[in-house]
Amino acid sequence: MLQAASETFDVLPQAGSVGGSLLGRSAGSVFMPIQHSVTLLDDGQQRICLLTSHSGGINYFPIALLYRQRVADALGLKLEQVLLFSSHNHSCTALIQSTNIQWSIESTQEITEAGLTQEGRDVLRGFLQAAERLPSRLVPVTLRYGLGHERRITHNRKGRRADGSTYFMREEDRLLLGVDFCGDIDDDAFVVGFFDEHERPVSFLTHFTGHPVTAYHCEHPVVHGEFPQVACDELSAAQGHVPVCFLQGCAGDVNSKGLLSAKPAEENARDAERFGRYLGDTFKQIAGSLKPSVRSDLGLAWRDVELPFKELPSLDALQQRLQEADAFLARCDAGDDAGTRECDGLNFPTNMTPCYRKALIEPTRQWLLWAMKFHTEKRLAEVPRGVTLRIAALRIGDVGIIGLPCEPFLGIGRQIKRGSPLPLTLPCGYMNANDVNYVPDGPNSEDREYVSSFYRYRPGLLPYRQPAGDLLAQEAVDMLKR
Repeated sequence: MLQAASETFDVLPQAGSVGGSLLGRSAGSVFMPIQHSVTLLDDGQQRICLLTSHSGGINYFPIALLYRQRVADALGLKLEQVLLFSSHNHSCTALIQSTNIQWSIESTQEITEAGLTQEGRDVLRGFLQAAERLPSRLVPVTLRYGLGHERRITHNRKGRRADGSTYFMREEDRLLLGVDFCGDIDDDAFVVGFFDEHERPVSFLTHFTGHPVTAYHCEHPVVHGEFPQVACDELSAAQGHVPVCFLQGCAGDVNSKGLLSAKPAEENARDAERFGRYLGDTFKQIAGSLKPSVRSDLGLAWRDVELPFKELPSLDALQQRLQEADAFLARCDAGDDAGTRECDGLNFPTNMTPCYRKALIEPTRQWLLWAMKFHTEKRLAEVPRGVTLRIAALRIGDVGIIGLPCEPFLGIGRQIKRGSPLPLTLPCGYMNANDVNYVPDGPNSEDREYVSSFYRYRPGLLPYRQPAGDLLAQEAVDMLKR
């Protein structure tokens, strides 16, 4: 017999808290609180807890580890029985105090509650208070699920030029292709509902694929739950204000429309809310005709998957790229707008200042220096050969959930859905940690724009060797079949 209990809580960041900006700038406008949820599931054989959040900052490994471990302790569970998922919303505030985080997969940095910001402590307190209440609220439930489609919100953010090169597509680039351009997207929208013996909803899990970046601006941070939170609120209100949790899909190469729009922040926020209502309406339609699950038990498995790297670039190639980066940074310091639109395969929009363009190239320079040391210090035998990601396969009745600790491209999610033996499968990125960030599928692993070649922002990573992220999909399907 499957039992479930769920609770949602708000944390209202304060204006002036550090926002989502590489420049360390404070959040200006606070449009709404950020929501977080705790869902407890029990089938009589095992108990599983899902933490979901509309804060993208929660996916840094030390934060996720701290939250999961504290909740596991509160519930008397093992760490592997607690999974944390984020919508990957950037319009939020920092959860940790340190401004010197070592964004490296080689880092063993840990944090304690004392290292959290006020918002970070509020989130932890909310998780723990909900976790303490939920065991006594568990009720027998039946599981139902459904699928719909939504094409009005997102677009593929990987542009392709006539010469075969690729670029990162912000809003000004997208509009050149047509106001309604969406390209190759995953328009699946999913709703999974838990209903008590009186047919009343206890809670819902929802799923959609798309970076929520409509209200977001990298240089002028705001606080907004973005379209996933608004959509969850819409479904919740229609179903008696029960908790509605969100699971983000494989959105590495998919944006919501409006990234770095030239509109005022208030108008961008209204656009994000409009997109949320679109998705909320779709969720409500799906919830009106859900299919019952045949099974009512739980299954959970974990597996380590190694993604192999290509060989280290030659010293000459690295030195040439370093010279290009240094020249670019010098032009940024001189305030040269026209001369700082491209560097090392990265492209920048006109409404991004040279100051911020510099902040995006300085990490690539540090990566180049890290890579060059293997040559100059004669440590080629120590070059990393790959990176290991720990992925989860969760089954709730007939519904499979794959959790990937990265930003997987939509092609990875498609392969998982296509190969899954279950009636409904939700491939999710942004589970637990996101320290390796973007993982392309095989066909996208050879390109040099921002999302396909994010390795240059993480010392310890090298370009992925094909089939790259397809290996995650292959292992995930095998786990679901088992």
